Amino acid sequence: MNRFFVNYLLFLSLFASLVMGVWILVCPLAANAGISVHEVKVVVAETNLVRGPRVFLGEVAKIQASPFLKEVLQKIEIENSPKPGKIKQLNKRRLVFLIQSQPGVPEGVLIDTPKKIYVKRASQQIKQQHFQEQVDLFLSAVLKGKKYELTQLKVDTTGVYPQGDVTFSMGSNSSVDKLGNLTIFMDILIDGNREDRIRISGEVAVYQTILCAVRDLSKGDHLLETDVYSVRKNIFDLRTDVAGTYQEIDKKILKTNLKKDDYIKSSCLQEIPLIHKGELITLVTRRKTLLIVTSAISKEDGYADQLIRVENIGSGKIVRGLVKERSTVEVIY
Repeated sequence: MNRFFVNYLLFLSLFASLVMGVWILVCPLAANAGISVHEVKVVVAETNLVRGPRVFLGEVAKIQASPFLKEVLQKIEIENSPKPGKIKQLNKRRLVFLIQSQPGVPEGVLIDTPKKIYVKRASQQIKQQHFQEQVDLFLSAVLKGKKYELTQLKVDTTGVYPQGDVTFSMGSNSSVDKLGNLTIFMDILIDGNREDRIRISGEVAVYQTILCAVRDLSKGDHLLETDVYSVRKNIFDLRTDVAGTYQEIDKKILKTNLKKDDYIKSSCLQEIPLIHKGELITLVTRRKTLLIVTSAISKEDGYADQLIRVENIGSGKIVRGLVKERSTVEVIY
């Protein structure tokens, strides 16, 4: 019995030695045969460049794993990205915890991380030229094709934005006031998403020809072409409507006195009356097929197609009539 037991122990010892030898021989061969592809290994870089608002593991690390697990690991969200163009340090402990706690990651996975991990958000700058183009489009529409000069322009923006396609959206409250002050509110969209709302301000000049008095002119003067000369002025400096062509003053008289070099303001002009107060005029009355013509005296100045008061000489009555032409008024019933 004892001898049998000794032989049994000897057999077990020989078998164990054989197994160990085979193991020592096979392991290197297995490694060389590529069995290690199933290992999981994550190597995190010290400095990294990211594009979006969130940092993903695939952006900061090289991952060795099976295709399925590698895709899962790459999509792990670590934390928020810094602002475009800015740098931040990642929480190393959180990163390691997120990897180790991911389903399918074996215990003892190799995670190689530097002492500190930094990420920088990729960015782009919008050139001043692009803002200028938007302003030009706006002014062309508002000023209806008039030639203008942008004398001042200020864009209130950081100028640094996330990467992506840039588009602009003009605010409905954008305007140019009567003094030529420009105010534009504009949304900046990156890949269709509103990233910022900016304010653009400036000053605009629009030059046009205006008429000025050659000499001192008096109220009631009939303006002639020789009474005026033309100059180019910024209409926003005038702050009033002025005559720019001779056609605008033709057959007009002054309502106020003007000094030499004064602008010919539209508000200072009026039509030359066809009938003057106290003038003897022809009064026409139509009744069906009957036409009555008599004489009357105008009680006020009258302009074409304007109602005025006249006194019928025959009856002495005051009636209202429509000025039809020079010295002729038609009674309206």
